[in-house]
Amino acid sequence: MKLIDDSRCFVCGKNNRIGLKLNIKRDNESHKAWAVTKINSRFCGWAGVVHGGIISTVLDEIMAYAAFTVYDSGVTGEICVRFRKPIPTEREILIEGFIESSKGRVLYTKGTITMDGELMAESTGKMVMVKK
Repeated sequence: MKLIDDSRCFVCGKNNRIGLKLNIKRDNESHKAWAVTKINSRFCGWAGVVHGGIISTVLDEIMAYAAFTVYDSGVTGEICVRFRKPIPTEREILIEGFIESSKGRVLYTKGTITMDGELMAESTGKMVMVKK
């Protein structure tokens, strides 16, 4: 499979006019990725609360970015999300992704969303890396 980055990713793409445009940073040595952002109210489920699908999406992306500290590209094989507390729109949150372990081309990852130091949502995932 050939994966092409056209900068239109819904989460991080700078050329997606309706996307979230997260500025995701990563550290190749610690195999960690993170972003600080506020989710716009147009992405709510209930009034003033970020939609669960958006929460799942940003956790998926942050775990992928953590995986990209090891491989150049890959896809999500599995994701499991636990919603701990409602995340308000327009409030600053920290999204973090980590690699927990690996087996072959599968990286086992974890993602978290915190607000004011409190855990709001977390995820685990299996990222399948694509060889060049």
